[in-house]
Amino acid sequence: MTSSQTRIGGLDIARGIAVLGTLGTNIWLFTHPAGMLGSLTDPFVGLSPGFETLAYQLLTTLTNGKFLALLMMMFGIGVSLQYAAWQRRTRHTTASSHPSVTARSDNGSPENTGKQPRWLRTYAPRAALLFVDGLVNFVLIAEFDILMGYAFTGFVVAAIIASSPRTARLWAWIAGTVHTCVILAMSASLLLFPDAAGSADADASPADWPLWNDINPYREAGFLELALFRLDNTLVFRAEPVFTFSLGICLFLVGARLHAAGVFTEHGSRTRRRCMVLGACAVPADLALGIVGTPAAVLTQRYLTATLVAVGLLALIGHLTAPRTADADTERGRLPGARVFGAVGRMSLTCYVGQNLVAGALFYGWGLDIAGRFPDHRLLLSVGGFAVVLAIMVAFILTWQRWVTGPARRGPLEWLSHAALERLR
Repeated sequence: MTSSQTRIGGLDIARGIAVLGTLGTNIWLFTHPAGMLGSLTDPFVGLSPGFETLAYQLLTTLTNGKFLALLMMMFGIGVSLQYAAWQRRTRHTTASSHPSVTARSDNGSPENTGKQPRWLRTYAPRAALLFVDGLVNFVLIAEFDILMGYAFTGFVVAAIIASSPRTARLWAWIAGTVHTCVILAMSASLLLFPDAAGSADADASPADWPLWNDINPYREAGFLELALFRLDNTLVFRAEPVFTFSLGICLFLVGARLHAAGVFTEHGSRTRRRCMVLGACAVPADLALGIVGTPAAVLTQRYLTATLVAVGLLALIGHLTAPRTADADTERGRLPGARVFGAVGRMSLTCYVGQNLVAGALFYGWGLDIAGRFPDHRLLLSVGGFAVVLAIMVAFILTWQRWVTGPARRGPLEWLSHAALERLR
């Protein structure tokens, strides 16, 4: 197996871990009797004081923000790989038709100055399709969709990557600084004005909270009514992608930089060590913030310390998947479940949308309504639901990749997106 193939294998594994990890965060939204809105108001509903509350804080600390940040870095790596592939195709086409022009362009002549607009025109259909995927996912399946925001962020990052490494580093620092200042300001405001976080109606059961048209849509609305509820509350549900835009810019660029530094290759050991030290240093603060559990602490954890932990996690995955011998498959076996994670990573879009759809069918009112039937057993529902959804999606993905052949083998949504992209080109 070549080095390039090994890097792609490591990317698939990291992408699979990131996608499945987001389920660990989202499952608590599905099992809340009042859904995402209720979770923002009172996240401890359905949990008894003591063991269950502590278990919730520890379990959410393991996932909160880490896999969101990891997925951002993976998307950034994806954009950089697509840009590199576009450059190779462009050089090959130019070399075939105008060899002398290629030589001058490689030396920085004016022939190369128009590459950024050409690259963005090539990347725009891909970003548009991702946005459409996210829009459908947001309206029909999950109000906490991340794909719409990633589509816009990816397009901006595509322009930055096409400039120069120095410019990319500058934008990463600017975006990271802006994001840090915003989160610290928001956390400070929550500490100074705690009532701004909202409060739940203590006299009503969460399943009966009148969130929309005097009903709880997560329990009493049908599939299409829940879609209308999401559209009516678009400003609330789309707030996170807006105020994490600068974080996305930063982490997309960090991911691209780490990939260029060889985080998944045998040559990136020094980079990996530095990133793992950074992540390890952030773990105590991240854990402490999660256990404190106040709105200000959780906000700081999710959008600041968790991002540093995610950098260390990416480096750890790279350490466990990077080849050290000619037998790359043996080396990848050092990470338990590597082949499963790799399979999920190759069908990451299908897995992300599918796991949200399956969880909705299990816990929402339009499906089995398990969260509404057992509102006081949320810890058990969340842990058990995570295991069930995970098993269903992994079984589906492994079965699909084993028995489906041809272009569709890449995954149902991946195949549809690829077919649509080919028609747009």
